[in-house]
Amino acid sequence: MQEPLSIAIAAAFALIGLIPLAQGYLRRPWLWGCVVAGAITGPIAREGTKLVWDWLGPAGALASNLTGSGIYLLVTAALGELVKATAPLAAVSFVRTDTAAAIAYGAAAGAGFGFAAAQQVLTLAMRLVGSTFITPLSTAIAIVGWIFPVLAHIATTAYVTRAGVRGGLGLAFIVAWVVQFALGFAQQHLPIIAGVGIGTVATAIIAFGLYASLWSARNRALAASPSEP
Repeated sequence: MQEPLSIAIAAAFALIGLIPLAQGYLRRPWLWGCVVAGAITGPIAREGTKLVWDWLGPAGALASNLTGSGIYLLVTAALGELVKATAPLAAVSFVRTDTAAAIAYGAAAGAGFGFAAAQQVLTLAMRLVGSTFITPLSTAIAIVGWIFPVLAHIATTAYVTRAGVRGGLGLAFIVAWVVQFALGFAQQHLPIIAGVGIGTVATAIIAFGLYASLWSARNRALAASPSEP
């Protein structure tokens, strides 16, 4: 029961983030191809990170300190941003694409990637229900809070793909990499105060801010070319 429910919740989070940025492009096969590609690259990035981590050295020793955790998060963020942006960047290279469409394709890949990441974590969270140290409220907060990382994946991938059309792709990738690293670090290392994870709050603020900026950029692009899509 936990897995079908986690799939449904993760899919709902992905669609909530995708639809506003992809309105007008939802019937395009390229967009849904990017969603599928994003979902496929989620496990690829996860396994790739493990391989790199094993290659870097004694994982147990590194993971036990802040420096090792930071290196791991840097690797995770870099590989994640690289693989999930591949499909939408290919899409904007093969077909005529304006800024709004590039944002839609990037958001689609980010939604698929975010779905894959969220579904795995949500399944684990639901399996802990009933444990002596887990309350229904803490489980609900953990589940709802995962919409913010999904939004962040959508926003950073849309940002990188937009740069694939406008220019400045290298800088955009670095910005997205830094954002995802900061979010991962906040989630893992910021404290919980009065039952509220400061990392979750920070993730929500950053994700909403970046998402809103992409929403604004999309609207400006559509206003500049009213015949699109």
